[in-house]
Amino acid sequence: MQTGTTPAAKKTGASAQKKTAAGQAAPTGKNAGKRGDKGDDKRDELLAQLGLEVKVIMLDAGHGGKDPGAEAAGIVEKNFTLNAAERLGAILRRRGFTVLYTRSGNRYLTLQQRPDAANAKKADLFISLHVNANPKPSVRGFETYYLSEAKTGDAATAAARENGVPVSKISDLQFILTDLMLGSKVRESRRLAETVHRGILNSLRRNGLPTFDNGVRAAPFYVLIGARMPAVLVEFGYITNKDDAANLKSEAYLTRQCEGIADGIQSFARETAGTAPR
Repeated sequence: MQTGTTPAAKKTGASAQKKTAAGQAAPTGKNAGKRGDKGDDKRDELLAQLGLEVKVIMLDAGHGGKDPGAEAAGIVEKNFTLNAAERLGAILRRRGFTVLYTRSGNRYLTLQQRPDAANAKKADLFISLHVNANPKPSVRGFETYYLSEAKTGDAATAAARENGVPVSKISDLQFILTDLMLGSKVRESRRLAETVHRGILNSLRRNGLPTFDNGVRAAPFYVLIGARMPAVLVEFGYITNKDDAANLKSEAYLTRQCEGIADGIQSFARETAGTAPR
């Protein structure tokens, strides 16, 4: 989460390293590598042609390099998101997805370069990972965003911080979005946000872990605007809240959140494939 200069969330610079890397895994399942049915082959081809096949996931670890993101309670956002992306990527690969990363080290990328990377690699989904910060330490909880006009003041504030602009500029951006979103995948992105958010919530509850659910929200995030595929932004929690920060420092808690995101992606993939003609 891009933050302003506050005592609770400050920024520092850092040098860039390493190049973007991609991890890959072959599809799995009972019939993986054994299909001989021409009907299945034709359906797979049709799914791909219609853009309804979900196989390649681009994971975006927010911030990096000279942009550390939010920093509080001993957590630096750029480091946290890189850890989360690697953890989520390993889970998704085990489930048969091909996983790509916008960055694999402490590398600075502009907000536009991130969706551009997903477009260049023809990713099926774009998932941007972040942690949140707020001057009020009582504010807490996890949220999942899709690209649209902000419906609440909190969503507008989150978008302004992530975009690195004053909140006053968000109204101008929302006016522009009215035209931009006409031919975009807003509906699919909202559905993806819903399945991912539900996956996180269920995973935490299933494992008896604490939850503070802020729900699915819409906001005009720059990092999502250029994506040509369903795209969402996940805020794992507020590092400026002592309870959220304690949870986010727990490897077990982060793993359950990542498993929930993977569950949501799988649900979206199944639902999407189910809409294709048979």
